Amino acid sequence: MDSSSNAQQKKIVIPNSRNEKLVGLLHETGSKEVVVLCHGFRSNKENQILKNVADALEKEGISAFRFDFSGN
Repeated sequence: MDSSSNAQQKKIVIPNSRNEKLVGLLHETGSKEVVVLCHGFRSNKENQILKNVADALEKEGISAFRFDFSGN
C-alpha cells in the first residue's frame, strides 16, 4: 500500500445460505464509491492483479472490495 494512502484493509466474513463463509478484504478509503473486484476461475482474492487494481484504486481515493467466491 502506498504510504500516502489513508486506506485501511478490513477482513469481512459473510455467511451464505449454505452456511459457508465468504471471505473478503475491504480496502476502505472513506469514499462513497466502492469497486467490487471479482477473481476468475481457479483464482482467489489474493491474485496479484486484483491486489494491484485495489492499490491503484486506493491511490485514487476509491474503496475496493475483493473476495473469494464460494468454494475458494
